[in-house]
Amino acid sequence: MEHDELLRTRTGMCQDCVSVSLEGELDIATAPLLLDAVIRALAARPGQLVLDVEALTFCDAAGVRALLQARRACRVHHAEFRLTGVRPRFRRILALLRLTDLLPAQPALVGSPAGAGSPESPH
Repeated sequence: MEHDELLRTRTGMCQDCVSVSLEGELDIATAPLLLDAVIRALAARPGQLVLDVEALTFCDAAGVRALLQARRACRVHHAEFRLTGVRPRFRRILALLRLTDLLPAQPALVGSPAGAGSPESPH
């Protein structure tokens, strides 16, 4: 299976904000796809980059490291970084890793299709 089948990214822009939505698995094999999407998004010189992680079904330590690298890239490009669509289990993992300050997160919307009953395993 190709890596781009395991993680799909979708980028959208609105005024001074770029959003990158992630769907699938974020791990050592797919982390470069996230970083490529972030670098392409930052080329537009946005004031803010939002990563929507609501449709992630899996995120391991390499995936968390990729999120931190995305944050670092935003700092270099003087763009605000934020996560959105963070489900409770993933929020708890970030808290246990003491990353809530580095990876500021907003919860998933209640009743949204991507968050309704989809599996989550942030290892």
